[in-house]
Amino acid sequence: MKKQKVSVALSILLFSGAMAAQFPAYAQQSPQSVAQAAPQPDEQPLSRHTETVPDSPPNTEADAPVSNQAKSKGFIEDSHLNLLFRSFAEHDTFNTVKKKDAWVLGAQAVFESGYTKGLIGLGGDISLFGALKLNGGRSGAVGSNNNQVHVATDGGGYNQLAWAYPGVWDVKARVSNTVVKYGQQLFDDPFLSPHDNRALPPTYRGWSLVSNEIKDLTLKGGTVDGVLARGMTTVTGLTTEYGGTHVSQFSYFGGDWTRGDDTAVSLYGSVANNVWQQYYLTATQSIGDPKAIRWTGSLNYYYTGAIGDKRQGAINNNAYSLALAGTHGAHTLQFAFQQIVSDQTFDYMGQSAGDFLSNSLDVDYNQPHEKSVSLSYSLNLKNYGVPGAKVTMWSAYGWGADGSNMAYGGSAQAGNYLVNGQALHGSHYELGIIPSYTIPEGKFKNTSIKFYYMYHHGSTYYPDTTSNVYRLMVNVPVNVF
Repeated sequence: MKKQKVSVALSILLFSGAMAAQFPAYAQQSPQSVAQAAPQPDEQPLSRHTETVPDSPPNTEADAPVSNQAKSKGFIEDSHLNLLFRSFAEHDTFNTVKKKDAWVLGAQAVFESGYTKGLIGLGGDISLFGALKLNGGRSGAVGSNNNQVHVATDGGGYNQLAWAYPGVWDVKARVSNTVVKYGQQLFDDPFLSPHDNRALPPTYRGWSLVSNEIKDLTLKGGTVDGVLARGMTTVTGLTTEYGGTHVSQFSYFGGDWTRGDDTAVSLYGSVANNVWQQYYLTATQSIGDPKAIRWTGSLNYYYTGAIGDKRQGAINNNAYSLALAGTHGAHTLQFAFQQIVSDQTFDYMGQSAGDFLSNSLDVDYNQPHEKSVSLSYSLNLKNYGVPGAKVTMWSAYGWGADGSNMAYGGSAQAGNYLVNGQALHGSHYELGIIPSYTIPEGKFKNTSIKFYYMYHHGSTYYPDTTSNVYRLMVNVPVNVF
């Protein structure tokens, strides 16, 4: 197994589904489960999926066609200990009246063992996650995003000063280039990719399988039944992000195929027991050279249908996005269109960044029948003598949302489609800018600083209200061995 290094660079991802084929990486130096077919990271604008996690169990050890297990040096010899220190600070205002403030210092210590020698290699991983709250109280915990500071399962814990827990633990086995794990994990798939935008990331409990036996093809599968949510220290049940429906078990299977640096296709299916079945397809194609101009087109498509007891009601949802990006030198400009073709909100698993549609930004633009467009621009200042510095800015506009069929159709979910006494509808827009700097060399190499400003203007009958978000994230990695 190749030696992994902690990644602290917050992911520089596309607004587009061009990045849907490249799920968040676990380490800057580690092999990727999916090769990116769009422009290289230095050329890409951002999306809402903007955080990377520490070098916890990566699930991507295989390098086909050479067997990694045959190269194993041993349980101790191939082991690693990585640390990630993070400062997370955020100030939010909603409708110019309500405010939330939080400042939390997080630390993640992750020990990854190697694999024992032989046909079947065995190993395990363990971590300690900890956090110290410098500011927050109830103002950092109340509201729909009650994950900025610690929240106990009984609803208390708002004023807890510090907390610690094993965020990742697992046992693992490897045969050839196929790895199976069971435990509390950071998953790397399009449904359970961690929404890591707080002091500590969420992790899921369950099984995972990653196989790289075939060149250019990665197969992945897994099943989970619990989650350590952001801001919590105990495992709780799974829920859907928007419907808030309990899911007893969530399972998925699929694969990612790449051809060189220009083409990538991913196809996955999943089942949330007695709630929905969901399928995901993404395809990207790039042509040209960024020294002249490189074009990248991408398609993202989801189908979601109710199954079993239909605990979230009737669901027959199609959602898609199309994006076109052009890169010239240090500059990338992208336009994206997105549409929800359904009476229901496009939903995904809670605590995940499981919406890879192009316009999943500060808000998701995922309400019934909603259409949206976005325009983003990214500048890499390395080309102007400042390596590690980048700036991304964007705007987006959504219109045509109509929740009346669900609000007045007698569904048990009707309340989710009523806003201020009427069926959800209306237009909204957002603006954002993210300057960042990652130290490229020296003792503090890969230490990153990223500032976010995001403004969203809602309307009276749209679920996402008017808000201002100011966020500062500082990540400092330490590779112990």
